[in-house]
Amino acid sequence: MGVACHIYSASKNGPRGQGGKSEEFISSEKNGIWCCQYHGALIDKNKGGDYPAEVLFAWKELAEARVRKQMNDSPSPLGWVESIELTSFPILSPLPKINLYRNTLMWGKHGSGKTSLLEIAASVTNSCFAERFVNTKRLSECGESCPATISGKVVYSTVDNFDKEIFVEVKGPVISRCDGSRTYLLPPGDLEIIYCSFSNARKQEGEDDVDFFMRALGVDRSALYSLCDIGTKTIIPGDIRLSVSYAYDDENDKEYIERKSDGEPCYNIEIKVEGREFYVTYNGLSGSEKGRLIIDLMITKAREICKERLTLLLIEEVSYNFDESNFERLLVSLSKEDFQSVVLVPPARENEILDNSAELPSLRDKEYLRKWSLAVVGKNDC
Repeated sequence: MGVACHIYSASKNGPRGQGGKSEEFISSEKNGIWCCQYHGALIDKNKGGDYPAEVLFAWKELAEARVRKQMNDSPSPLGWVESIELTSFPILSPLPKINLYRNTLMWGKHGSGKTSLLEIAASVTNSCFAERFVNTKRLSECGESCPATISGKVVYSTVDNFDKEIFVEVKGPVISRCDGSRTYLLPPGDLEIIYCSFSNARKQEGEDDVDFFMRALGVDRSALYSLCDIGTKTIIPGDIRLSVSYAYDDENDKEYIERKSDGEPCYNIEIKVEGREFYVTYNGLSGSEKGRLIIDLMITKAREICKERLTLLLIEEVSYNFDESNFERLLVSLSKEDFQSVVLVPPARENEILDNSAELPSLRDKEYLRKWSLAVVGKNDC
């Protein structure tokens, strides 16, 4: 039998509080969700801390989209990524797994497998993130070197599928994706996992700004130009343009167009940050500004893709050099988006974010953290 449950509590001190909502909203059907009797009681335990309002509203939205799909075949990009985990990894114990919320802050000790977990999850969409595991070796029981198996899975639900599992496996030189019964030639069409990684956020020799941003953002030239037209809106708002890159010849006292090895001209990506009167090239930005620009464009990419399919944004070390105010701004901005996000807690921000007074860390009681939940990697080691 179904149970009608409040998302925000009918009483001020009840599970999940009232979130500053009006009495009219609290008592309306907008604040209600149907649950079975078991989950109706479960979601209110621990003052609702294990099931934040954002999670329940997402469940409600997905359930309503499923009904619309059954009634009139209405398409919907709604869904929920439930968990990501490593299922095989030679040197990790325990194998890392995290359950995801709408907004998840991820923390774990050094060597707990945080980066490997994110890379395998991101390989569901782009297998390039699993390439560092290619040809990984292990010692057999006989002491001989043999190919290691590194694998993981992502569990998610959409309007059309419940608890769908996608596996990624790396063994020797082979990277494969499957759903347990069949191998996928292409990434799943109903899920996009976007990975903002430190390794992809560094320029490689011979790249101009266009080449670099296409690789860093995982987009083609057309998509990059579209993202630049949209501009940045969140943590470093501004207008973006492209310009031909010039260098100065001191000997001949004149400028010349910089060219790549194939003779094509090099292009700069320039940004005029909101409140400033001039454009600055990417190379002219500070380290923090570079990271903010990359993440802001990643957010724009996720915002556009989530209109078409379920989207999960993973942010790793690119935000490590953010100061407290910029990191707070990032979390506040992401909490307002329609896609799910996972952000790795930067070591320099741990004391501000984590409360380590108990056996397991928890999030401090700060306003900008209240829409976020903490996932600890390698709990058995904490």
